[in-house]
Amino acid sequence: MTRASSMFELISEQDEERPYFETGGIGRSHEFYTGEEQHRREMSRIYGRRWLPVDHVSRLKEKGSYTTLNIGTGSVLLLHGDDGIQAYHNYCRHRGYKLVEEAAGKRQSLVCLYHCWVYDRNGKLKSLNGTYLDHFFEKEKNGLLPVRTEVRYGVVFIAFSDDAPDLDASLGEFGEFARVYELADLECAEAKDYPVASNWKLVAHNVNESLHFPTAHKDLHRITDFDDAGTYDLKGDIVGAWQSIRGGYNSVSMTGRSGREPMRLVPEADRQKINWITILPNLLFGFTADYVMMQWVWPESPGTCFVRHFWLFHPSETAKPDFSHEAVFALWDKANYEDWEMCERTHRGLSNPLWAPGQLSLDEEVVSQIDSWVAAECAETAEGSDTAADGEGATEARKTAG
Repeated sequence: MTRASSMFELISEQDEERPYFETGGIGRSHEFYTGEEQHRREMSRIYGRRWLPVDHVSRLKEKGSYTTLNIGTGSVLLLHGDDGIQAYHNYCRHRGYKLVEEAAGKRQSLVCLYHCWVYDRNGKLKSLNGTYLDHFFEKEKNGLLPVRTEVRYGVVFIAFSDDAPDLDASLGEFGEFARVYELADLECAEAKDYPVASNWKLVAHNVNESLHFPTAHKDLHRITDFDDAGTYDLKGDIVGAWQSIRGGYNSVSMTGRSGREPMRLVPEADRQKINWITILPNLLFGFTADYVMMQWVWPESPGTCFVRHFWLFHPSETAKPDFSHEAVFALWDKANYEDWEMCERTHRGLSNPLWAPGQLSLDEEVVSQIDSWVAAECAETAEGSDTAADGEGATEARKTAG
């Protein structure tokens, strides 16, 4: 297969005359970023209705391997069973006890510590362990409650609603980036969670623009050029931008240098770039020639969220005896804490009811795109179709449980 010279050859033609570039954009209201009602709408109409990217397949390679994730007030268990990866609501069917607290691991059976109900790796109830139930109880109907699960490009997706928009249509042109960076084949070398005291949208804004690099990220600014950057206009529920790596460097890390081989399908012009691509609402990818970064932001309340960060590398590199990702991790771990301070201080500013929305520059198109998408999703869904992502819904899952 001939390698494209640039990602621009693989995506739709970019319109440099699009309306945003005439005047830029304007930020949104105090309530949009800090309001309780706005948060409720986002949880029900976005996180409760759409397909959500939740993990990477490399963390669930073997049968019995599992990961967990808290979304709103609910918790999801991802489990590799006999038929592949399947998500479940992470609570026991008996009394609602949270089944698994650990973030990741491997088990062939899952035991509820409250009354010792036991489930197998396919979510089926194996044993009641002495709990007395008479003829009215049907064990086969009391397995873990499933959540709709799909895998695309190595990313695991779940949906709480039967009315979720078509996943492939939502992903649009994302597949071209996933293909050339071999996303499905990569290995997660490290994962880390960060609590952030800000609205989740402010984190999504922050990780999608580089104007703050010179003042907030000295290490990143030394290696990447915020002036040599641009925004994509992509098909699907995705947004994105690109940014150049400065001459003399070949990796975004503390050293700026790497002996890792660039991934073979990455276009020549993109080997000195980061492609920042976000699957809306909440998963950012930093695609570089020698590794891929995945960064989720998950809402908890109007003023709190947590960020989950993965660093992925090609298995041909992780298999080498001298493989190390420490220089990559060190850069991003430091940059993350710098970012969270920016987001938290911004949230405190926006919490003032007297704050008025400010003008966005021509380089902040993705910020405007994110806010416009969230606003449209919250407006277009009828009140009656709200579905809970916080553990109070999943009506169809209950109907089909077992």
